[in-house]
Amino acid sequence: MAVIQAVGTDMTLEQIRDTINSLIQQGNTAAHQIGTLYNHVVDRKLAELAGHKSAQEYFSKNVKALSQSTLTVYGTVARNFPEAICTHFGVYTLRALLRYVEATGIVLDRGNPGAMLIDVPQDDGKVVNKPFAECSVDEVERATKAKKTPAPVRVPVPDRARLLFFEDSLFRNFDGVAPVRLSSRTQDGKTLLSVQDVPVSEVARLLKALQEGMNAEPTLAAK
Repeated sequence: MAVIQAVGTDMTLEQIRDTINSLIQQGNTAAHQIGTLYNHVVDRKLAELAGHKSAQEYFSKNVKALSQSTLTVYGTVARNFPEAICTHFGVYTLRALLRYVEATGIVLDRGNPGAMLIDVPQDDGKVVNKPFAECSVDEVERATKAKKTPAPVRVPVPDRARLLFFEDSLFRNFDGVAPVRLSSRTQDGKTLLSVQDVPVSEVARLLKALQEGMNAEPTLAAK
């Protein structure tokens, strides 16, 4: 069983290659050691010094059992967590946690990540605060996605009804006259309206259309 206590500064590129290929046989339990060796090669530019284009190119030819993306994950996790934590939680669960930390800006507890709280969205829209140790990879990834994609700001129902009246009125008044466009957005809790491409000669027509939109009975607001 190949075990490394620390990466020796005198290890050659070939020795690291052989050690990684040996560690691969141990499965996920050796992921941290593989990541540490990979980082050593990248940080010290051992592949480039040996005449290779890059560490990635070297490993793609000499460590065929692991993809570049897998080596990158192993290396990233090895930089951020001790081996015992990596063995306990698994590299992909910890990689998901790192993405969550990046999305939220919370402080990473490298020594005890299991106690970190994750805001996990549920199917019904509610959010449950769960310790990382109790979360699956899928839950952490869903939590990260939710943090990166904030809930859209919804236009209030009465405003939506009024916008429909404005759109209808503008269409009726400007059909065949000018391609007037109406758009809206929300800001600070208010619905803002923009009307574009109105010819100066048709401003009176615009005022008439807007007034008709204001006079329309907002029956949709009650629905």
